[in-house]
Amino acid sequence: MRCIAGRSRYLVNSPGSAGCPTHGPRECVESTVELRVARKFWFLALCAVVALLVVATALLIGLRLFGGPSRLPERGAVIERLAACPGPAEILLDGRGVAHVRAEDEPTLWFALGYLHARDRFFQMDMARRTAAGRLSEVVGPRGLPVDRAMRTWRIAAAADAQASRLAVGELRALEAYADGVNAALARYGRWISPETWLTGLDPEPWAIEDSLCLGLLYHVAMSPAMGEELGRAVELARLGRDRAVDLWGWSPREADRWIPPAPAISTPRQPDEPIGPEWSVIGSNAWAVSPSRSATGRPLLANDPHLGVSLPGSFYAVHLTAPQLHCAGLTLTGAPGVVAGHNERVAWGVTNAQLDDQDLYVLTLDDARSAELIDGRLQDLRTVTERIAVRWREEPEVLKILLSERGPVIRDRGREVLALEWTGLHSPSSLEAVLQTNRARSVRDVAEAWRDTAGPYLQIVAADADGHILQCLSGLLPERQRGAGRLPGPGLDSRWAWGGMVAMPDALRRVDPEEGFVAAANHDPFAEGDYGAARPVPGEFAEPWRVRRIRSALASRSDWRVADFVTLQGDVKSGLAVALLQQLRPELEAHRGRTAAALAAWDGRMAADAVAPHLYSRLRLELAQAIGGDEAAQAGLPSSPLASSEVLRLLAGGMDPAWWDDNRTTIVEDRAAIIARVLDQLDRGGVNESWGAVHQVTFQHPLADVPVVGRWLGRAWSRGPYPIGGDGTTINASYWSPRRPFETLGVAAARFVVDVGSWDDSILVLPVGQSGRPWSAHYADQLGAWLHVEPLAFPFSREAVDAAAMARLTLLPARAGN
Repeated sequence: MRCIAGRSRYLVNSPGSAGCPTHGPRECVESTVELRVARKFWFLALCAVVALLVVATALLIGLRLFGGPSRLPERGAVIERLAACPGPAEILLDGRGVAHVRAEDEPTLWFALGYLHARDRFFQMDMARRTAAGRLSEVVGPRGLPVDRAMRTWRIAAAADAQASRLAVGELRALEAYADGVNAALARYGRWISPETWLTGLDPEPWAIEDSLCLGLLYHVAMSPAMGEELGRAVELARLGRDRAVDLWGWSPREADRWIPPAPAISTPRQPDEPIGPEWSVIGSNAWAVSPSRSATGRPLLANDPHLGVSLPGSFYAVHLTAPQLHCAGLTLTGAPGVVAGHNERVAWGVTNAQLDDQDLYVLTLDDARSAELIDGRLQDLRTVTERIAVRWREEPEVLKILLSERGPVIRDRGREVLALEWTGLHSPSSLEAVLQTNRARSVRDVAEAWRDTAGPYLQIVAADADGHILQCLSGLLPERQRGAGRLPGPGLDSRWAWGGMVAMPDALRRVDPEEGFVAAANHDPFAEGDYGAARPVPGEFAEPWRVRRIRSALASRSDWRVADFVTLQGDVKSGLAVALLQQLRPELEAHRGRTAAALAAWDGRMAADAVAPHLYSRLRLELAQAIGGDEAAQAGLPSSPLASSEVLRLLAGGMDPAWWDDNRTTIVEDRAAIIARVLDQLDRGGVNESWGAVHQVTFQHPLADVPVVGRWLGRAWSRGPYPIGGDGTTINASYWSPRRPFETLGVAAARFVVDVGSWDDSILVLPVGQSGRPWSAHYADQLGAWLHVEPLAFPFSREAVDAAAMARLTLLPARAGN
């Protein structure tokens, strides 16, 4: 045996042997054991590598030999015959893999769209429907249980079943044809439909119309942070006291009297295991349009960039659909038919999250047996629904019992703190009919009418038509609140605080051809900004108005806008909040002699990725909020400072009690100057030298990246990033981060498109990564560079332009008799 630390060969354990003269018998034996362990480790590692190579080789061979989606064209022409195909469809694929579908009727059109979605994005679709239905644990194991519990408690699958029972004929036919197209792809490719499906060992289940409806409800609940905001306010009220909480929220005494209900106190913050939504959302958007009077082309122009969470593949799938009675192009959501945002031959439309309050919490009063609730002095029985959640790698399902009250499902049951959730998704019809009607709209008024009778998700819609008209309107039916405004949990035992039903959005919440010649929406409070004149305000959890003010200021500054100018505006990274905050801080910045103060005083508020000042400013925002509200948070047991940047700005402007400045953890009384100087000193000592892009980056992470073993190899190889990115949540080119996860990019523009209304071939459309969800596709990430640098990519519409741009052709035909 050779000593691993020496060069000679010794029999360390032979009788009478002295062992290794250098190390002695014990040390050399230990060295021998170490050698064996090392050899075993490297042998196992080699086996793992070989296994991975075998898996990869099998995957690639299988996909090539057995007809996986990789066989579909990115160049050339392919004909496929499918048993369920209603009629022939010609699909031209341009240089970015965007499909231009031509069919003889709408059922064939929706069939082809379902087929394309499944071919390019099935794993994304499958994971989304499992998430919505509370079946994620079937794939990812126990890690999916918190999501599954929440989705089942929110009753999303049950609400989808209810929607399916009252679909209009047009909706039903579109959903059935779409599902047939998805299932045709699954029948053709099986588990080879995507590499992720094969690697996770899933047998794809057939697609049902309820799956599409579940996805719509998932977006509905995700687009409102109302329940999280309500709970956050309730905890602040209980722990800070009424006076301090009302001052924090900026409510007038009259508003406080009207909005604070006589409900029991709720003092427990959101717990990780509770099915309660967050207090913060990355689902936003920008949309704007100018009339012909402000356009260099003499036609209206429209721009839209919806904001969603960072994902790979992206949230939207671009498509161009042509049939005898339908011709439209734009953004679709994988899993459902219809163009959500885009244009047809007459009208262009963009959508933003209106952020109206469609969720209310109620504090219930239960009997001792916890089987009935008290309402108006009488006990009413609660219903119990038992859900069984299948969990991968567990023999037995998890049993979840859900209490259903008159106010909705119980989402918290902690002693005396019992909360029920009422939300419009439990009562609303599907919004698909509104999407399909918009796809056929002939004027901006048709667009407004299409969305009148929906009940969520609430949208603020911007539209422009070929006759030169522009529109801004709010969509949907509103919950009729008899008392309060949904700002805090109401008393479940008093029916006067319950919803009185759903009422139509008044016509006053619609603007057509305003005098200024433009409209704009950016998740702001349209009532505070005067969008709808003296119309009665509708409650909501709105974004701060910095983006919409920046957009409007730009639009009002000129009357010669072109498509290229709108693209440039979509890339704007100047922060109105930064300008306003630093203007209020100017006396302290000028008085301070440090490096941070000098850099911020000279900065123009542009959140450029390659500049250091935006990084300093962002750290100032965090540190200042903590310095002001950290003592109150510690004293009241809150998880973090209750002040956000908007409250800091209001305090700086004199709109809040100056007592907030004092740090009650010290023996002296601090004032504004002392706290700001302390923060600037801290930033100087911190030595911030990195650019904003060095700490604020975007990573498009593949869903398998966190999966053990597979994620370390394929998941990371299939991810993209990180990339430095400018802007923040207050800039037009938005990139959201949360104070709880500083500077990590959580939400971005999920698409950017600009339309010259009537000159449709001049339109542009860019996705964040690429059209395809297949990692080996040339179109997996081929739009990433254009998206990062806010560059335009053509989106042809006329037959001639599409034919010229086509790189490949896929023809779908019904199967021959007997096949």
